[in-house]
Amino acid sequence: MPKISEDFIQHMSEQLQDREQLDNLLVSCQKPLRKSIRANRLKITPQHLRQLLESQGYRFNPIPWCEEGVWLEDSAQTNDLGNWVPHLQGQFYIQEASSMLPVVALLHELELDKPISVLDMAAAPGSKTTQLAAALGNKGLIVANELSSSRLKGLHYNIQRCGVSNTCLTHTDGRTFGVQTPQFFDAILLDAPCGGEGTVRKDEQALADWNINNVRSMATLQKELIVSAFKALKPGGRLVYSTCTLSKEENQEVCQHLLREYPESASPYSLKNLFEQAGAALTKEGYLQVYPNIFDSEGFFVACFEKSSDVLPMESLKSSSLKPFNFQPLSRKQVQQFIEYANLFAWDIADFADSLWLKEGKSRGQEIWLLPKGCEELAQKMKLNRYGIKLAEVIKQGYKLHHQAAICFGQLFSRQVIELTSEQAQDYLRGKDIYLENSSKQKHKEFLVTYQDIPLGLVKHLGSRLKNSLPRDLVRDNAFA
Repeated sequence: MPKISEDFIQHMSEQLQDREQLDNLLVSCQKPLRKSIRANRLKITPQHLRQLLESQGYRFNPIPWCEEGVWLEDSAQTNDLGNWVPHLQGQFYIQEASSMLPVVALLHELELDKPISVLDMAAAPGSKTTQLAAALGNKGLIVANELSSSRLKGLHYNIQRCGVSNTCLTHTDGRTFGVQTPQFFDAILLDAPCGGEGTVRKDEQALADWNINNVRSMATLQKELIVSAFKALKPGGRLVYSTCTLSKEENQEVCQHLLREYPESASPYSLKNLFEQAGAALTKEGYLQVYPNIFDSEGFFVACFEKSSDVLPMESLKSSSLKPFNFQPLSRKQVQQFIEYANLFAWDIADFADSLWLKEGKSRGQEIWLLPKGCEELAQKMKLNRYGIKLAEVIKQGYKLHHQAAICFGQLFSRQVIELTSEQAQDYLRGKDIYLENSSKQKHKEFLVTYQDIPLGLVKHLGSRLKNSLPRDLVRDNAFA
């Protein structure tokens, strides 16, 4: 049973000013949180995911604000969901339902007729970055930033697992974007670090030691972050500010700070029409304050702002620690050679052939990379941690495909593909080689292996054995189908 500080209860009684609302909130905070997942449209349609869940006996209900999302009703059955093969393939993301709201708000009624640049200012573990990438169809540029170095690896893993190819990772203090990349991004999501009051249903200690001074200290940081985000936003762009907390000090008052700082250029975008039941959580300002009892979810706050076009341009302040941009565009001949190699898999790369770059690898070899448009310009302004995705290594015989390319684009392959059985798929994800009953020599030994037509990774066909090429850090001993 969660322990809730008496100070927090008093604080919320002053904020809500309605005893029934407070009682409903506190009762809801004592209930277990429903598990929810989101279909990854880069891999599977929401309809196909629901069919897959039904085939495994899962019961679920739709999430009203996210077409891709469902609540799973059997909590005991979902305990090991992260090791289920479809999850390891990136077909879905385990994500709290209210956490899906910010991306829906950011893209609501937004003109997406051309690629846009998006900043996810506090991105780890990657739920919203992958949601953005899927919604944008891997088009445009997404910059996923994370200050915590320990969480950066997990962010990269989730981006890779979900087949995201249009993202660059940065590892910096979000307060620097305003001066390093002024008016650079078309849309910005600031899911700010916060007190986490809304997470008490999954974290029993979230409210045990609640302190108003901690709330005020966090609000000071949030105000600096939201101003930085607004400075980095293009005129005509959109900013979403969100938290998983409940106190007005970290929510409405942070938003009011932005409006005071930029009274002429910042204007709230009302979320009253974001989904049919949005009115139940709508504040007088047009924000959403989702208390846990309203939709039987985590607590969450979402506010949306637009920036007027009459803003004076700002000069970018370059970082003093920029890495050299060690990429060169492929020559026509090199592009043609890689197109011919891709044809081995019947993989048509015409759509992004002009976005291929050559990089010197760590062992002095060369690598082929796919970089999002705008990546080179961004690299002149700030230090990037990871650029796009590596497609292949250049070797004596031609090329050697990289795991990221297989995961991102393998569903487009129609040659050099082997479909695995359920048992074989589990063995592959556990790092084991696959032994074949009917062996045959292959002219080209590189193969993609799939399960239920979704990529798992690469193997080397040695006749009677498929040598496992899954990167060691992706091996999952407990994988099950």
